[in-house]
Amino acid sequence: MKEKIARYIDENKNWLIEKIADIVSVNTVNSPPTGNENNGQEIIEKIFKNLGLEIDRFSPDEVNDFKDSKVYLKGRDYTNRDNLVGIAGEDKKRTLIFNGHIDTVPTDFSKWTKTETSKAKLIGNKIYGLGACDMKGGLISSIFALKTILDLEIPIKGKVIIESVVDEEFGGANGSLACVKRGYTGDFAIVAEPTVMKICVSNVSSRVIEVKITGTKGLNYAGTDVKGVNPMLLGAKLIVALKDYENFLNSLKDKYEVYKKIDKPIRFLFSDIKAGEIGPDKILTTPEECLIRIYMMSYPDVNKDKFADMMLSFLKNYPDIYKYIKNGSIIFSEGRRFIEGGNLDLTLDNNKEFIGKVVGNGKKMANRELKISAMLGGTDFFAFSNYSNTSVIVLGPGGGNCHAPDEYVNLKDLIDLSKIYAGLIYDYCC
Repeated sequence: MKEKIARYIDENKNWLIEKIADIVSVNTVNSPPTGNENNGQEIIEKIFKNLGLEIDRFSPDEVNDFKDSKVYLKGRDYTNRDNLVGIAGEDKKRTLIFNGHIDTVPTDFSKWTKTETSKAKLIGNKIYGLGACDMKGGLISSIFALKTILDLEIPIKGKVIIESVVDEEFGGANGSLACVKRGYTGDFAIVAEPTVMKICVSNVSSRVIEVKITGTKGLNYAGTDVKGVNPMLLGAKLIVALKDYENFLNSLKDKYEVYKKIDKPIRFLFSDIKAGEIGPDKILTTPEECLIRIYMMSYPDVNKDKFADMMLSFLKNYPDIYKYIKNGSIIFSEGRRFIEGGNLDLTLDNNKEFIGKVVGNGKKMANRELKISAMLGGTDFFAFSNYSNTSVIVLGPGGGNCHAPDEYVNLKDLIDLSKIYAGLIYDYCC
């Protein structure tokens, strides 16, 4: 039967390509506090209806007690931003959940070279378009897997749940958490974020840190005997110190089984820096402040409080920097949500069996050797691992240029992923 499933997917891959093109070509940009996700959810809902799925469409704010819970990220507006859940099966065997976010980051299409508009474009083995890799491709692959089982009229005795959620970007996570709070749990969940076809059984913790450094304004070398502070130079020192902190965290990787096999599991992203203004009509002077934005990460067991405490404790090794933290010249603020880390407990027999099934379907269905790894970026993994009784992995396609012009996803990965997902549905739900 699995050979028949794989053959069906190969013979009907145009459905996959067409639906990815449809969903990539519509604006589902997340622009906090608002978003445009319902443009995509209309397409997903139509697919769900054509497949005969039970459908639950709801706003995260409609979920009982969610807005008052500690995990709800406040300040979001969910007008015309609905979660969409499609359900198939009889609930007589195990339950599999496939989770994907429909929202994307904003982009400037004038900087794209492969496609000049929001329309998706297939070039060779790559599908270009905003959200193709992160993560509409993985979401459509999960739907294609379920469609395959249904079209082949294979009875689904368990339950398959597909979640198309809103507001994952910008540290949202309210979409997936709302699904958990609404009661959508299962035996296993797969988050279809791009992993380059690696099975991620762990997820780092992460947070966006915003830094404001205040200095001494004016020309600090002329007409004064006051020793000034240039916030731009102090910011440069801080960046070097934080790179040292990144290296320190990487030196701890041997304490973590899955992370010690990764060359550099902790990778900070120094995203933005601003100090002063440049222009022919701008005076030369010491900038009054320097602003820096950094995406930082740590290991799954590092919680919100420990995340900040570890960084500040490390910076005490740099007295020429730390004194400015103490006097308030350097202020750290926490942008967006702290994204909790999480783990799949591989000491449990059910979880070990599940990973074995994923690996086995990789070989049998797609002729691929899937490797065990960790997710080195924030995802909705923690919604399942920390707030649900659902065991979770991240497994998705490869591609490139996520959050940048000319984003693309590898078509072969999506086809193979559909086969692996379908094989898992067959194993656990049929």
